[in-house]
Amino acid sequence: MSDARPFDTADLLIELGCEELPPKALDAIRDAFFSGVCDGLEKNNLAFERATSRAFSTPRRIALMLGSVASGQPDQLLERRGPAVKAAFDESGEPTGAARGFARSVGKDVSELETLKTDKGEWLFCRVEQRGQNLDDLLFGILEHAIRQLPVPKPMRWGDHEFSFVRPVHWLVVLHGGRVIPGKLFGLESGRNTRGHRIHSPGPHEITSPADYPRILQDACVLAEHEVRRERIRQALLATDSNVLIDDALLDEVNNLIEWPVPVACSFEAAFLEVPHVALVASMQDHQKFFPVLDPVDTARVSNRFIAVSNLESRDPKQVREGYERVIRPRLADARFFFEQDRKTPLEAFLRGLDRVVFQQKIGTVGDKSRRIESISELIAKDIGIDSTAAERAALLAKCDLMSDMVGEFPELQGEMGRHYALASGESKAVAVAIAEHYAPRFAGDAIPSTPDGQVVGLADRADTLVGVFAAGLKPSGNKDPFALRRAALGMVRILLEAGIALPPLTVLQHAARQLEGRLPTDEALLDDVHGFVIDRLRHYYTEQDFQTNLVNAALASPWRHLPDLDRRLRALNAFMNETAASSLAASNKRIGNILRKADNLKIGDVDEKLLHINEEKGLFEEIIKADEIVNPLLEAGDYRAALNALANLRDPIDRFFDEVMVMDEDLRLRANRLNLLALLKSRFDRIANLSILG
Repeated sequence: MSDARPFDTADLLIELGCEELPPKALDAIRDAFFSGVCDGLEKNNLAFERATSRAFSTPRRIALMLGSVASGQPDQLLERRGPAVKAAFDESGEPTGAARGFARSVGKDVSELETLKTDKGEWLFCRVEQRGQNLDDLLFGILEHAIRQLPVPKPMRWGDHEFSFVRPVHWLVVLHGGRVIPGKLFGLESGRNTRGHRIHSPGPHEITSPADYPRILQDACVLAEHEVRRERIRQALLATDSNVLIDDALLDEVNNLIEWPVPVACSFEAAFLEVPHVALVASMQDHQKFFPVLDPVDTARVSNRFIAVSNLESRDPKQVREGYERVIRPRLADARFFFEQDRKTPLEAFLRGLDRVVFQQKIGTVGDKSRRIESISELIAKDIGIDSTAAERAALLAKCDLMSDMVGEFPELQGEMGRHYALASGESKAVAVAIAEHYAPRFAGDAIPSTPDGQVVGLADRADTLVGVFAAGLKPSGNKDPFALRRAALGMVRILLEAGIALPPLTVLQHAARQLEGRLPTDEALLDDVHGFVIDRLRHYYTEQDFQTNLVNAALASPWRHLPDLDRRLRALNAFMNETAASSLAASNKRIGNILRKADNLKIGDVDEKLLHINEEKGLFEEIIKADEIVNPLLEAGDYRAALNALANLRDPIDRFFDEVMVMDEDLRLRANRLNLLALLKSRFDRIANLSILG
């Protein structure tokens, strides 16, 4: 092979300049573009430093800066194997068509081919030097492939072009070091000119090298680094008013709407504060992308101040502020109107409207669901020993606010507006709080309902949804989960666990199934299916808390009574596995399980002490009986950690037993008795967890 060609390396800058990109999709598109181009470079054997590479995005651009990208692929020495020697030459030693064809395919004469001996015979063989391609020849193919793979929600076309993208692309920068790599994307020739802020410094602005990119844009009033811009916005909000309410999702969205953030402190008439806090916040955040400012005295409520984030530095800040204040007033007026109109109707009166709203064709209306939740709540409340009056009432009214004007305008306020309308209708505080909280937890990290009534209604609602949708034949498949059943099951798990409710999830599901009798089939097989789905979410819950899957499965294989009981077993097992005896006992349990499983015609019975002839089997039996005296009260108290520690004392007797005793003795009576002894031993551990899974 000739000497390898040296390749220059330089940073590579790629910028797609667009019309305003959708803010909620921008982060995903940027990250996918970065991953796609990096993967493309790696796949094409183009060396670069992924660790020093990064992506940029603003509302009008997506850009990548890839570190130390080689200007081409390295040359490669490929080894090509041809036909077997016996097929390559005839009896007179002349090359056959197979040999000549192989030689042509590698650009050689037959005489230049080598032979390769393997354990399967002798073959024709050739080393072929493949010249690497240049970055210029490969890059635009990589870019086109990466763009085709982007998670673009609604691609669009523009002009008379055939190509599509999330928004029209108006300029293209492709710069390797100080050199433009020529090519076309979206009908645009690549260049080195970018655009600045649309008002303050539109440009064009020439980029001499990729390293200058962030500085050139900052000089043109564009903060290209999205993380830097996000933090700049956050700090500017806090500097404007330390009581500002910063919602992370809104901050992300505003960050993707702004290139040059300028905070503007605004206010509105105090009379609007009669509207519930949540409605005011929704009006400001959802409709106008404003940040509310909390009342410094009562931080549970908003003040009549808010902060807007402008995308320019105005020469007349007062006019900008008045403009923001002018646009918020109609929104707040609408919210006040909805609130006043809704309060004219008692909350229970909305129940009639729910009978016209179909939840799912086979399952019935939302009104049907409300009445089922009421019945399920009564049963759950009785199971856990609380008065069911408030829970039943809250369950019946829980969905009524869905018919209100306010929730029609702000769906995310369901439950919260139900609380306000319940109190306005004379319902008790317990009922109102349960209505508001029965949707909790709404998202990862959200708290569960704070009251037993809210917990009961939340369980009833989720159980009804799970059983009903499964019975209708609509259980989730793959990524499709239109009824959010995974979230419902996880919410059910979290409420049972975190509230310490001593009620098996299967019991809750059975209560729900009973309400659907006569409408949908809810047999034992269906309940097993739904219960298995809930347990899968339980596994996911523990995996997210860094519990090992085998530990979770070992605890699940125990005779747990309810989720708090299961949780105690799992945490005890997790702590026990750090003890020196744990691995040995797990291995012994696995060995015992294998022996019992392989034993022919095994019928487990009591251990016959008269048949214990060897000291080690006698000693093991005696230690098991002694351990029972210590362990049984601990199991009754649910102290599984102490019980495991007590059983750990069996480690040495178990080891001596396996060292000295032949379990599968020729005497069938001794064999059966020793198998019974092992079954007895395993049952003592299985009462806490199946340690054999950990062996």
